[in-house]
Amino acid sequence: MSTAEQPETFIFRSWPKMIFLWPTTVVCLAMGLATHFSPAHHETWGGIFMFVFGINLLVLTFDFPRTTSLTFTMAVIAVVLGLVLINQYVEIIPGIAKFFSSLDIHASPDFYYTFFAVLMILFIGMYIITRFDYWILSSNELVHHQGLLGDVERFSTAGLKLNSELSDVFEYLLWGAGRIVMTPSGTHRPIILDNVPNIKRVTRNADAILEYRTVRVEHQAKGHTAPPPVEPIADDGEA
Repeated sequence: MSTAEQPETFIFRSWPKMIFLWPTTVVCLAMGLATHFSPAHHETWGGIFMFVFGINLLVLTFDFPRTTSLTFTMAVIAVVLGLVLINQYVEIIPGIAKFFSSLDIHASPDFYYTFFAVLMILFIGMYIITRFDYWILSSNELVHHQGLLGDVERFSTAGLKLNSELSDVFEYLLWGAGRIVMTPSGTHRPIILDNVPNIKRVTRNADAILEYRTVRVEHQAKGHTAPPPVEPIADDGEA
């Protein structure tokens, strides 16, 4: 990254885990509209809602790192292949299909709209809360702003270690989210931020800023003039 493209500061945030319920929120609204305009297929809409909601809760309840995700995928494939194999001798799949088709899963449009409204209120609340709890990384310091009164905690970037982790594959697929682990110099415990969106961009910007700081310090140590300051881009990593 050239000096002209180098962001001097950028903002990143950690979000509550519930933000990953956004697929259920979208499906809520879609199934509400579908039930309203096509009530004859209300069981189909109810089944779609329950399927998406169930998968969403699975993502929120369990962590799926890369190894676990691979194991889970292989287990699902093994179960499906096992059912297909057993079905060649005992007709089990038609029975399972008949069982699910006999389920009467449906809800009124008002249920979907109300569920959608509740989730949207929670999302708005999360958005407001994250406006008062965020981190700013610059070439000189790492600053943590938190609380309604604007409490500030500052750390030097000298010796700062910043790593990113993809702690959950499905969370990354849903929002590009991951975990940031920061260890400022002189601290005994690392600072761990979960559910940071756009984790790749955050890591890329952080690496660029810290590398820029290293180059500037080396120039100063050799007696050269430090590179000229660049215009700050405060929201480059903001989410």
